[in-house]
Amino acid sequence: MLRVGSDFYNELRDRKRAFSTQRFPLGNYREDDVFFNEINADFLLSYNKQFNDNWAVNLSVGGNRMQQRQEYTQTVAPQLLIPGIYNFTNSAVDLVVNEFNQEKRINSLYGYAQIAFRNAIFLDFTARNDWSSTLPSSDNSYFYPSVTLSTVLSDLITMPNFMSFAKVRLAYAEVGNDTNPYNLTNVFSPGTPWGSFQSKTEESTIKNANLRPERTSSYEIGVDLRFFEGRLGLDFTYYDNRTRDQILPISLDVSTGYYSRIINAGEIKNNGIELVLSGQPLRLENGLTWDVFVNFTRNRSEVLELDADVEAYTLTERNGAFVQARVGERMGAIYGVGFLRVEDPESEFFGQIIHSSGGTPLRDSDLVLQGNYNPDWMMGIQNKLSWKGINLSFLFDIRQGGIVVSRTKTIGSTSGQLEETLFGRPNGYDLSLPENGIVSPGVIQNADGTYRVNDVKISSRNWHNRYYERNNVEAAKYDASFVKLREVALSYTLPNRLMGKLPFRNVRISLVGRNLALWTDNPHFDPETLSMSGGTLQPGIENMAYPSARSMGFNLSFNL
Repeated sequence: MLRVGSDFYNELRDRKRAFSTQRFPLGNYREDDVFFNEINADFLLSYNKQFNDNWAVNLSVGGNRMQQRQEYTQTVAPQLLIPGIYNFTNSAVDLVVNEFNQEKRINSLYGYAQIAFRNAIFLDFTARNDWSSTLPSSDNSYFYPSVTLSTVLSDLITMPNFMSFAKVRLAYAEVGNDTNPYNLTNVFSPGTPWGSFQSKTEESTIKNANLRPERTSSYEIGVDLRFFEGRLGLDFTYYDNRTRDQILPISLDVSTGYYSRIINAGEIKNNGIELVLSGQPLRLENGLTWDVFVNFTRNRSEVLELDADVEAYTLTERNGAFVQARVGERMGAIYGVGFLRVEDPESEFFGQIIHSSGGTPLRDSDLVLQGNYNPDWMMGIQNKLSWKGINLSFLFDIRQGGIVVSRTKTIGSTSGQLEETLFGRPNGYDLSLPENGIVSPGVIQNADGTYRVNDVKISSRNWHNRYYERNNVEAAKYDASFVKLREVALSYTLPNRLMGKLPFRNVRISLVGRNLALWTDNPHFDPETLSMSGGTLQPGIENMAYPSARSMGFNLSFNL
C-alpha cells in the first residue's frame, strides 16, 4: 500500500474596535492571516501465513513522512483616522506587522508482527523509530517498542458451564515524543521601532540545544469474561504509565533578563482502572430485551520528580488559579489565594475568616492548594430496550469529585448580576434599615493579637466586592460533580414487507435528544466546561462560559 494525503486550512480573521472603546479610544483594526498544511506520505507492506492448524504469522512493515508548515501574519492599524472605516489605508499611524512561520518534519519507520497459536494465544510486537526535525541532530532519533500477550482461555481449557468466554491480556509499551519547532537556538525577535529605525530584541525564553525526546512507558493487565451465554460480561483493565524527560518551559527570575528556559525534567506516574460491565437482565420470548452497559474509570497521577531548581511548575494560569505540578502531589492540582484564617489550633476561632477593622474579609497572599480538577471517578450507564422494531436507549454520565474555578461567579458577584447578590440589600444600601447590610461571618484581630467575633455591618455591595475579589480562588471554586442525561434515542424500524416493491429496506425513523438534563450543585454553568487561553485548554477553569444547550434531532436511515 502506498498513499499520500494533505490536510490544510487558510483563515483570514479580522477584529474591529470602534472609537471610544475602553482599550482603544481612537479605534483599532487587525487582520490575522493563518495558514496550516500537513502532508503525510506512507507505505505499508504486509505478509500473512497460516503454517498449519496451530501456527499463523502476520507481518507488516511501513514508513511515514510527515511535513507541517504554518504561516501566520498579523497586521494592525493601532489607531483609525476616520471612525467606522476599517481598512489599513485608514490608519492614523504606521501599521504594525508581526509574522511567524514554522516548519516541522518527522520521518518514521515501523513494523508489526503477530504470532498466533491455535487461534487462542496471540503474541504481538510493534516497533517504531522516529526522526524529528525539532530535536538536536545528535539526539533526534527515538525508538519505542511494544509487546502484548493475550490468551483466550475458553478456547484452550474446559470452562464451567456458566462461563462462556474468558480472555486475559498483558501488555507493555513505550512512546516517544518531540517538541515544537525552534526550541533549540535563541534568535532575535522584532522589537518596537525607534522612529524610522527598526529594532531587534532577544527572545524571553532561553532555548536548549541539548534537548532529549520525551519518553513514556506503560504496562497494563486485563481480563475479559462472559457468563451465561453472554448475558453477563466483565472487562477489567489496570494500567500504569511513567513519563520522563518532559520538555518544559520553567520560570526564571526576571532579573536574569528572561522569563523562562526550556529543559528536560520530571517524572510523572499515572495509574488507574477501567471496568466495563454488560448484562441482559431481560430477554423474553415475545422479543422484548433489555441490555445494560456500565463503564467505570478511576485514575490517579502523581508527580514523582521535577528539576532540582524547580519547586513548582505552572502548566496554565487564569484568574489567579494556577494549575501546578509539585513533587508528591497529583497532577491537576489547582493553587490560588484564599481567605486569611485563624491558624492557631488552640484558638476557639480556629479556621474562621479574619476581617479588617472595617468588617471586610481579608485574603492570604500565599498560594495554597485549593483542590484538583481531576474527578475521583467517572461512570457511564447505558440502557437499551428493544421490542418488535421499537428501540429505546438512554445514557447517563456521572462524574464524582474535582473542582472548577469560576470567573462567572467572581464577575457576576462583584457586578451584582447574580441572584445571590440580592442578599443584604432587600431595600437597597441604606444601612440604617435593619434588613440591609451584611455582618460577614468570622473574626476581627485585636491590637494584642487576640480575636473577637466580627460585628461590623457593611453594605452588600462592599461585601460582595471584597468577598468575591477576582483572584480569590477559594471563593470562586465549585464541586465539579454532576449527573447528566447525555442522550435519549427512540427509533422504529419499519417491517420490510411494508415496502412492497420499493427498493428501500431496513427503514428506520429515529428521534434523538442530547444533554437533556443536568443535576449538579453548581447553579450557574455546566461543570464539564473548560476555558482556553491562546489555543491551550485550561481544565478546571471556567471563564464566562455560554450555557450548555440541549439538542433534538430527527433521523431517517435505510438500505437500498
